[in-house]
Amino acid sequence: MNPRFNDKVAVVTGAAQGIGRRVVERLLEEGGRVAAVDRSELVHELLSLPGAADRLLTLTADLERNADAERVMAEAAQRFGRIDILVNNVGGTIWAKPFEHYREHEIEAEVRRSLFPTLWCCHAVLPFMLEQGGGAIVNVSSIATRGVNRVPYGAAKGGVNALTACLAFENAQRGIRVN
Repeated sequence: MNPRFNDKVAVVTGAAQGIGRRVVERLLEEGGRVAAVDRSELVHELLSLPGAADRLLTLTADLERNADAERVMAEAAQRFGRIDILVNNVGGTIWAKPFEHYREHEIEAEVRRSLFPTLWCCHAVLPFMLEQGGGAIVNVSSIATRGVNRVPYGAAKGGVNALTACLAFENAQRGIRVN
C-alpha cells in the first residue's frame, strides 16, 4: 500500500462507522497515526484493526460541545505529538420533512449536529496546526444543501461550506489547507 501518510497524524470525527470508519482504515493502511473520534462506544471496536496497536487512539466525545472538541485535539496531540490532518465527518440528517413541519427544537438539533462539530473542531485544531506551521483540514459536506425536505440540515451543511471557504482563505498563507 502507498505509504503517503507515514509520519502523519490525523484526527477523524464520526469514525465509528460508515465513511469515517473507512477513512480511519485507509489512513492506517497507508501508514498514518489516527485519533478516531465518535460519540458512540463503537469507535473502540477500531482498536482491532490491523496496525491499530500503537497507531490508533479511540476517543468518545460529544463534538457538539466546544469543550469536547478541545479535549479531543489536546489528547491527540499529547499522544502523537502533533496533528497534521483533521477530517470532520460528523453530521447527518435527523428528520426529513417539509420545513414548515419542523419544530424549533428540531431545527436547533439539526444545526447542532451538522454544523457545530465541524466549527468547534476547526477552532480547536488551529492552534496546533499554526504552532507546527501547517496542516490540512477536510470538511465533509452534503449535496443536501440543494435538497428537499431537509432544510435545517442543508442550512447546516451550507454553513460547513462557508466555513470551509472562509477558513481556507484565512489560513492559506499560514500553511493550512482547508477543503
